[in-house]
Amino acid sequence: MSSLINIDLSAEKVILDDIAKDLQFLTNDINHKELAQTISDLRSRIHDPFMFVICGEVKVGKSSFINALLESKTEICKVAPSPMTDTIQLIVYGPEHLVTPISPVLKRITYPEEILKEIAIVDTPGTNTIIAHHQEITENFVPTSDLILFVFESKNPYRQSAWDFFNFIKTEWQKKVIFILQQKDLIDPSDLQINIKGLENYAKEKGIAQPLIFPVSAKMELDGKIEESGFLALRDFISKNITGGKAAIYKVINNIKTGETILHKIENGIQIRKDQFAYDIEFRNDITKTLIDQEKISINNVNLLVENLLGSYDSITSKKKKTLEDGLGFLNVLKRGIGGLFNKSQSLQIWLKEFSTDFESSLNSGMKEKLQNGLKDISDSIQQMGQLVSLKIQNSKTILKNDHEVFSSIAEKRSSVMNELHDTFQEFLKNTENYYSKDLITENNKLAPNVATGTGIAIVGAMLTALTHGAVFDITGGVLTTVGLLFAGITLGFNKRKIVNQFEAEIATGRTKLGNELTSRLNSYINDIKVKINSNFKKLDDHLAKEKDQIGNLESQEKSIRGKLLQLKNKMYLQCDNHGISKSEI
Repeated sequence: MSSLINIDLSAEKVILDDIAKDLQFLTNDINHKELAQTISDLRSRIHDPFMFVICGEVKVGKSSFINALLESKTEICKVAPSPMTDTIQLIVYGPEHLVTPISPVLKRITYPEEILKEIAIVDTPGTNTIIAHHQEITENFVPTSDLILFVFESKNPYRQSAWDFFNFIKTEWQKKVIFILQQKDLIDPSDLQINIKGLENYAKEKGIAQPLIFPVSAKMELDGKIEESGFLALRDFISKNITGGKAAIYKVINNIKTGETILHKIENGIQIRKDQFAYDIEFRNDITKTLIDQEKISINNVNLLVENLLGSYDSITSKKKKTLEDGLGFLNVLKRGIGGLFNKSQSLQIWLKEFSTDFESSLNSGMKEKLQNGLKDISDSIQQMGQLVSLKIQNSKTILKNDHEVFSSIAEKRSSVMNELHDTFQEFLKNTENYYSKDLITENNKLAPNVATGTGIAIVGAMLTALTHGAVFDITGGVLTTVGLLFAGITLGFNKRKIVNQFEAEIATGRTKLGNELTSRLNSYINDIKVKINSNFKKLDDHLAKEKDQIGNLESQEKSIRGKLLQLKNKMYLQCDNHGISKSEI
């Protein structure tokens, strides 16, 4: 292979490292350890030689292929009848042969071979290996590779495990791939052509428009059959497209593409996260609107109840006022005064007492039924408020799934918040304490939660009855008491107009107090329930507030990094133009 022309890309590599640093901060911010590790690997290899990653199944001859490709007199990769590569081997230049374990599954091997000054080789375990973690580690090497050499057995290039791994390489990371059909000496030439054509069609189906396929035989190459081995064509491709000054440019561009791929994953994830956030905001606003709408319905029912009660109050008091005026007429009072001298049961005081008793009975019987009917409508609207919210929580939609490639941790947090909201709200609906408001109950009509029948939201009806009992009957009773005291001192020397005027004043005062207190108590209770329902959403509200800030911050970082990558890419395209490299090659 030809020697590498020295191109100074140190400034570009410094820029690339700064961009990679920003990208690593971003991956740390989203708490994605795998992507953060990929970026860390990329940064550590920015100044390394052009990296070939050799992939393929076990026993397709990868180790022999590497030895033949490097034209080394030393057996760089050990070859044996049984699978030898039980670890990933990073093969780089060094002044002496040295094997350094990096981890239980990774070795760094140095050789004083000139070609290794130009390229580094990553020899991976077979894609169908059963050794734990090898494919996982191999997948961590692929994102920072510069060229993938996918080695197939010439006799059978269709094995599923190899093509599954190819899908990861091509679809996931958009890496440039060339295909090697190794061990061509073990297959009839006509069958080889059939398999070359089959591999070409397979690759095209996988999205590679012009697949590059090199049939080779490492055995023939190592045996000195150079013209027949197929390696001349492969080396010629590498010489024209990688070495001779192009490798350094390709490497920077490959790293830029890797950064863009990672950024694209994050960008797509941010969009899905934004979609979920937008839905959750809409969901939360819908809950707020539902509570407001149901509160309006309940308040409207309160207004109708008060209006009906006051209508009954007016009708009853108007009739009683007429009865009072007639009863206090001169002839009736004179008659009762004279009659009372002979029979106390016919006295004016007894008549007035009977009048007050009948007045009380008329008010109670005339208002009770309308009160109960109105309370039922209010109770239904409050209970509907809770049930509608519960239904909306149950039907809330998940867009950002827990298994999302980038934002699984955020998805799990949101899922936890929504699950807790669902469970907490169901408990809220069942718990009678949430509907019991002792501040709205007077001493005369105490109601303990454990006294009410049913559980949870069923207590609303009992609560409303207790609330209105204090507002209606205490007030009307107060009116009657005042009227009774008014009548207590009436004698034959009374002033009829004064008495009727005072009666009217007491009735009007009672009417105003009844309307105001009933409206105030019921509206306060309805608002109290709405506030308690809304308080169940605090954790979701906190989550959404954090999401808004985090999404904005991530978008800002992503756009900044994308802009820097684009500037560097354009700068590298100028390098391509200066060195006669077509953009189609990259």
